[in-house]
Amino acid sequence: MGLLDLDKIIIKRTIMGIRCTVCGGNLVVTDKMCLAGRIAKIVSLGKLKPECYECEICKKRYTLL
Repeated sequence: MGLLDLDKIIIKRTIMGIRCTVCGGNLVVTDKMCLAGRIAKIVSLGKLKPECYECEICKKRYTLL
């Protein structure tokens, strides 16, 4: 019987229902804020909370406002 090491399991938050338009992969929240997200947040004086997502397969980035 194998042992399960819970410290090595990485859980990423994926968006259900939204897929990459190029390859159809899952979108995952990125840690870094993308440039378009930063500009949108500055221009809106902090009212918008843009989130940056990245496709797991093709690594294309998306910004959702």
